[in-house]
Amino acid sequence: MKDTEKFIKFYESRFGMEIMNIESNYIGEWFKSCNRILDVGCGIGSIEERLSNLNILGIDKSKEMLIEAKRRSDKIFIQARAESLPFRNESFDGIFYLTTLEFIPNYEIALKEAYSALSKNGKFLAMILNPESEYFKYHMKSKNSYFRRVKHLDLGDIKNSVSNYFMVEDEYFLGINVNKERIFATNDRRYAALYVLKGQKNG
Repeated sequence: MKDTEKFIKFYESRFGMEIMNIESNYIGEWFKSCNRILDVGCGIGSIEERLSNLNILGIDKSKEMLIEAKRRSDKIFIQARAESLPFRNESFDGIFYLTTLEFIPNYEIALKEAYSALSKNGKFLAMILNPESEYFKYHMKSKNSYFRRVKHLDLGDIKNSVSNYFMVEDEYFLGINVNKERIFATNDRRYAALYVLKGQKNG
């Protein structure tokens, strides 16, 4: 099964939709004051589909993902890589990565690009898969899991790199029990599926 088909199958399931709704609510609340937002690694456009009230532009390196994204939302989607953003400096006042940053081989370059594309005092958000969580460990048991493509597992290193460009706070978010298909609020790193870095541009 292709990646695009896997994403569609998961995000159209009851459990997947519940997860995506919580993630999109978090993103929508953080960026509600922003006028132009960039979604780096937008995938099939699930966030754009849910946050129709926000001006979000999505980029992804996958043409197949973008075809599906354009089917789901009338927002603008562009094929591009995080390490080479095709935008002028300070084009956005909000930038986010939803389970994307940890998959980018050289995310330092991507962060530098994001810094350039973000306006002064612009908002930054990275929602990163938490490798310490039961959710992550469950998926890693499968040989065909997308989680096995994660390039960076050291959350401390990621935070340090992000802090070179953005003033951020961190938190653990979104408890997920896969076996029971249960979602719950927690900041316990054993159960929180996501590690979140959010803040503003330095300087």
